[in-house]
Amino acid sequence: MTAGHSEHEAKEIELKLEFAPADAPCILSHPIIQASQAAPVTRELISVYYDTGDDVLRKAGVFLRVRATGDGYVQTIKTARGEAEFLERDEWEQPIPSHQPVLEAAEGTALAPLLTADVRARLAPRFHTRFRRQTYWVRRDATEIELAIDQGEVTAGVDATPISELELELKAGDKRELFQLARELAETVPLYLAIKTKAERGFELIDGGDFSVEKSSDVDIGPGMTCADGFRAIARNCLRQIVANTPAVRAGRPEALHQMRIGLRRLRAGLWLFAGVVADEDREYIEGELRWITQELGPARDLDVFAADVLEPLRAASPDDPEIAAAHRDFIQHHTAAYDRATGAVGSHRFRKLLLDLAAWIEIGAWAAHGTPRQAAPVDGAVTAYAAKQLSKLRRTIKKKGRGLREASPPERHKVRIRAKRLRYATEFFTKTFPGKKSDRRREKSLAALEDLQDALGVLNDIAIRRTQPEAGEGFAFMHPHGDDAAEESKQLKAAKAAFDRFAKVKAFWKA
Repeated sequence: MTAGHSEHEAKEIELKLEFAPADAPCILSHPIIQASQAAPVTRELISVYYDTGDDVLRKAGVFLRVRATGDGYVQTIKTARGEAEFLERDEWEQPIPSHQPVLEAAEGTALAPLLTADVRARLAPRFHTRFRRQTYWVRRDATEIELAIDQGEVTAGVDATPISELELELKAGDKRELFQLARELAETVPLYLAIKTKAERGFELIDGGDFSVEKSSDVDIGPGMTCADGFRAIARNCLRQIVANTPAVRAGRPEALHQMRIGLRRLRAGLWLFAGVVADEDREYIEGELRWITQELGPARDLDVFAADVLEPLRAASPDDPEIAAAHRDFIQHHTAAYDRATGAVGSHRFRKLLLDLAAWIEIGAWAAHGTPRQAAPVDGAVTAYAAKQLSKLRRTIKKKGRGLREASPPERHKVRIRAKRLRYATEFFTKTFPGKKSDRRREKSLAALEDLQDALGVLNDIAIRRTQPEAGEGFAFMHPHGDDAAEESKQLKAAKAAFDRFAKVKAFWKA
C-alpha cells in the first residue's frame, strides 16, 4: 500500500453474541474455550468514535474509530446497518501515530466520499468504549476462528451502558463452522444473536437510551440480483428488525413488541414469496418456529391496541364510572399475564436457538445449493422475472377474490386481507427492483390502496371475531356494544370496496 492509504482492507465475517455479565465465568470455563490451542491474549482497549454533531457519517452507515491498543493506535473505518451487512461488513484498518484520526488514510474507503471540507472541520469525538478483550483461537480442520470476549462499557458524556459480547470472527475456512461453534456455546450459556455494533450502541446512548426501537428499513434488491440475493436481502433486513428489538421487548416496551411482530410478519411474507427458491428440509422448521413466536407475542399486542383504541378513551370520558374502573383492574391482570408470556418466550432458549438457526439458514442453508429436489425455481435465476411472476399471481388473486367483498363471508374477506398484506410487503420489498418514475407512481398508488383495503378488512375481521367468539373480548365485551357493529360494518365494507376499486384501477408497477 502507498502512504496515505488504508493498510488493511478486508471483508469482516463475524457473528456477534450478547450475554449477561454474570454469565462471563461460565463462558470462560466452557470446554471449547479451555481447549483453545493457543494461550489467550488479554488487552485493555479504549476506542474513541468520531462524527459530526449532526451525525453525517452515522447517517451514511459509516463509522470512524481510533483505538488505543496499549502499544499504539489503530484507525478503523467500518460500514454497518445495511440489510446486506448482517454477517459481512467492510472494514479498513490503518496504524496511526496518535489518538487523532488521519483522514488522508481514508482514501479508497467508504468514508472518503463523505469527507467534504465542512465534514472534516466538524469531526469530533462523540463517545468512547473501554473494555477488556480476551482473545482465543479455535481451529477445526482447515477453519480458523478468532473468539473474543469483550467486557466493559460504552460511555457518552455522563451516560454509560455495559458491554458483554462474544465475537466469533472467521479468519479462514468454512462459514458453517462459525455457526456450529456459536450453537455449541449457546447450549450451555444463554447467548443472544446481536446485530448492532458498538458504534450503533454508542449513538443510541447519545439518543437517550439503550433500549431503542427499530422500525423496518428499505430493502435494496437491484434488478441485476439473483433470486438467492433477493431472498437474502429481505431475510437479513427482517432478521435485523427482529433482533434489534429483542432487548426492548424483554424490557416490556410495547412499541418494540409491535415492531418485532412487524419484522416477523415481513419475514414470513418473504418466505411465502420465495417458497419456490428456498424449499429445503429446514424451511418447515423455520416457518413453524416463526409462527410460534408470532403467536406468543399476539395477545400482548392485541391488548395494547385494545387499551389505546377502547379502554383509555372510555376511562378519559368517564373517569368515575365504576364498571369501567373494574374492567381496567381486570385488564391490568390480563395485560400483565400477556406480557409475561411474550417476554418469557423472547427470553427462552427456544427463541435464542431460533435466531441462530434462522441466521445460519439464511446464510448457509441447503436451499442455497443448486438443484435441490424441492426447489421449483433456480436460486441463480433473475430476481426480476421471479418477482414479476409472484407479484402478478398475487394481484390476480386479489382482483378475483375482492370483487365480491360485500357478499363474501368473514373467512373469505380475511383471506383477501392476508393476500393484500402479502402484496403490500412484496411491493415494498421490490421497490428498487423495478426502477423508473412511472413504476414509482404506480407503486405508490397501489400501496396506498392496499393499506386502506387492509385496514378496512382488519376492522371487519375484528367485528366478525366479536360476533362468533365472545370470549375473545377477555371480559370487556360491554365495551364493544354490538349495536354499533352493524353501522361500523357497513362503513368498513364501503371503505373496503372503495380501496379495492382504487387498487384494481392501478396498473402493475413491474410492467411500467
